[in-house]
Amino acid sequence: PEFPRAFASRFPIAGVSVDDYSHRYVQSPDGDILGGVRFYNRDVRSPFVEVIAHTFTSLQLLRRRVRDEWSSFRPGFLRLRTAPEQLAGEPNTRLHKSIHVARYADLRPSGGQIMLEPFDDVDRAISIVDLRYRHLRVADPALGAILAPADPDELREWHDHGQLFGVRVQDQIVGVLAVVPSNVGWINGDEISEEVIDVRHNGRGYAAAAQCAWAEQIATDQDALLIGTIHGSNTASRKTAEAAGRIRVLDDYDVAL
Repeated sequence: PEFPRAFASRFPIAGVSVDDYSHRYVQSPDGDILGGVRFYNRDVRSPFVEVIAHTFTSLQLLRRRVRDEWSSFRPGFLRLRTAPEQLAGEPNTRLHKSIHVARYADLRPSGGQIMLEPFDDVDRAISIVDLRYRHLRVADPALGAILAPADPDELREWHDHGQLFGVRVQDQIVGVLAVVPSNVGWINGDEISEEVIDVRHNGRGYAAAAQCAWAEQIATDQDALLIGTIHGSNTASRKTAEAAGRIRVLDDYDVAL
């Protein structure tokens, strides 16, 4: 009961009861659904339904049932977690993000060009991240509007917990990497929470090498998993994950209603 009350207070919609914000187990002749309403980018004007699990064999019937069941919110789409590329090419669908995973032991060798070191001054890390995202918003406004940097408080917290490192090549800090224990898609491991390479050093493979260097220099359990979620529009990060040896294991798709 506490969850829908808190949720409804953050995203109030006229005519929608507090109970409607609860997760639901919906049964129908065509299939069952476990799901709940969400709000894209925490915007009350952009409701969607996260389908956690279902037994439908028809995507069209699933769409119809979700649209009817959550009609009070007028959601624009539903979101499904699937096997990689399971819905690629399906009409009315769009890849929201892909999830890439590898055991530390299975990442490729870093090549020895990268060293990871803590920042003496976390403000330097904050500045590097800020400059990289400001450049992105100019160079690629569409992607810059989608991707958001870690905020300074997060970076400071990761620094305090020994989870934030500078990416050094010879005598230069060329980027920032933060890896934090997490759980993504029911997968437990360490998540790449922020990684940026200074634009002046792009295109040299430093991002992939930094992830591999983390496995060699920082990780204490080589059987642990390194996880990353990558937005569907972020082709460069997907190539970085593959170059490091992280395998695409799950996709989140948006399915228009």
